[in-house]
Amino acid sequence: MPTPSLRILIVDDQPAQRLSIEKMLNQQGYHRIAPVATFAELLAMVEGAIEPFDLLVINSALGADATFNLDDFFRNCPAIRHTLVYDGLPRGEQEIVLVPGSRVIKRLLQTPDEQTIRNLMLAIDSPKGHPTRSPCLRWVP
Repeated sequence: MPTPSLRILIVDDQPAQRLSIEKMLNQQGYHRIAPVATFAELLAMVEGAIEPFDLLVINSALGADATFNLDDFFRNCPAIRHTLVYDGLPRGEQEIVLVPGSRVIKRLLQTPDEQTIRNLMLAIDSPKGHPTRSPCLRWVP
């Protein structure tokens, strides 16, 4: 069952791709989604974040002009828990990189499809994957 409170940020300069990814997430039960078009908007969102984003989905082309290492930024930014980086054009096979620790960072060689989004959300939105959920905690009335 999805956790409806998960906060998701989508960054892509193509409105159709942002909408497509947002719809796939909506179909999985996630609705707290902030779609933005530029890397500058991403930086403004994370700098002003009071609560961290559970997932950042970003087109790799938008970070090409960054003057710092994007992978380090994604791993070390306290306002981002998990990251999915993808190339904006369909190119066939995907490469998935799982980073040790609490964060899941995936790098795709194509725009994410419905199955990729489903698998990613299963990894993130589980007692093991979500930092605020723990299998050893239980509700006591």
